[in-house]
Amino acid sequence: MVGRSSFGSVDAMQQQPESFVLTPFQKFCIRWSVFFDSTSDRLSRIETVLRSVQLSTIMITSVLTMTSVLIADNKKALESFTYFVICVFLLAIITFAIRTKRFNRAMLLMIVDEFPGYERPMPDTLKRKMSAIRKSYGEFTMKVMVSYLTLVLFEIPATAMVPLTAARLTDVKLGSQSTQMVVLWFPGDTTQIGTYAFSFVIQFLIVMIVKFIITGIMCSFSFFVSQMISEFQILSAYVEHAVEIVEYDMSTGKTTDQKLLDHVKSCVMLHHRLIDFKDQLNESYGYIILLELMFSTLYFCLSAFNMIFVGNRFVIAKGLLTLSNYLAELFIFCMYGSMVEEAHMGLLRASYSAAWYSQPVRFRRSLMMVMSRTQTPLQLTIGKVFIANLPLFLSVLKVSYSGVNALRAANAK
Repeated sequence: MVGRSSFGSVDAMQQQPESFVLTPFQKFCIRWSVFFDSTSDRLSRIETVLRSVQLSTIMITSVLTMTSVLIADNKKALESFTYFVICVFLLAIITFAIRTKRFNRAMLLMIVDEFPGYERPMPDTLKRKMSAIRKSYGEFTMKVMVSYLTLVLFEIPATAMVPLTAARLTDVKLGSQSTQMVVLWFPGDTTQIGTYAFSFVIQFLIVMIVKFIITGIMCSFSFFVSQMISEFQILSAYVEHAVEIVEYDMSTGKTTDQKLLDHVKSCVMLHHRLIDFKDQLNESYGYIILLELMFSTLYFCLSAFNMIFVGNRFVIAKGLLTLSNYLAELFIFCMYGSMVEEAHMGLLRASYSAAWYSQPVRFRRSLMMVMSRTQTPLQLTIGKVFIANLPLFLSVLKVSYSGVNALRAANAK
């Protein structure tokens, strides 16, 4: 956090701020994302072991699913290929997750050491407003992630119960498509109860590891982007009430005009720092979101077509459970992208509402620097190709639906 005199001059902004205290939920988001060691850009021993387990599991799973594609019938091969696509996607995700360790560490240090606490003397109403903004975004992010984790925790046992129910209540052969969580080739006779149970446990562990990888990325992304949005909202309030804050502060011997100018200059520096943070966020998660976008579109097409092509109610239930999870992930990415755009536009509105017309010319010129930069949209980019926002999510649904229709038409021929 920044000391009380830090907003009185630009030079004071260079002073070391107080530590930013992470809440237990924020610590959970960071640790869940396999970010145990924040002292180095290199992977710690725990991270190395965990990433090795993840990579080896996904590589073995990809081999087993592809083997099933080559030896299975058409209906079973289609679902196996769908899981093979998941494995390829996850291998790329893990690779980029290792790459983002450096960027994540840099962003965490920016939050802890550089993001201000806005502790300068100000009216109690403004203090409560600043505190409420950060608290509200923290609570919102917690609700989002708790909802997502609840969906994951429901999906895993529900997906496991579907094949078990098929094996128990129907006459289908054990090891068939309906009785597997992950349709893959297994070196053994899965029609035998003992072998089937062993293969099912392996499939369950594979699903657990897959969900661990994705939920870790979702937690860390939500933590970083929510911090950036809340800082933009607080900075907007700080700019809008600049005159009120400066007049309340009597700690320096400068004139009101000088203090007001210094206040706006410090806001310009904070704005620049948040833009740097956004660039780091794009570098860290841009390609991961791009993979999520490509995979969600492809998986939507393959999974929906597989459900239509097979027509088995158990296969349909498994497909819907998995599909809802991946669509929820893409929606969260796009939702936060739209929130970032809105938070940046809020800074422009706050600058215009800062009673600039009654202030000195130097203040107005400094404020124009903030307004001119906010006129350029601040967006989360997806691999420097797409823009993460809610319209993109709708576009993915439309393209996916068109893809399903194209596959149905090709199959009809």
